[in-house]
Amino acid sequence: MAKIQGSSAIAAVNFGENNAVEVQFQGNEKLYGFVAKDSSQLRNDLQSTLERNESVGSLIAGYRRSGKLQAVEA
Repeated sequence: MAKIQGSSAIAAVNFGENNAVEVQFQGNEKLYGFVAKDSSQLRNDLQSTLERNESVGSLIAGYRRSGKLQAVEA
């Protein structure tokens, strides 16, 4: 589980097998499951976003909006 420092929206992101991604939002212990179209690209974009001190919440929201990250029904 990759803890995200300095994000007001995202507490942690975890990458699993078969493009599975779990996101923990700030103030919430629950992990939300997603499937990424390309988890390697998301991982690279997340790393770049963190290095540039940009918004991880905006990155995740953009991936969801574009359909590159889809929620898994629990």
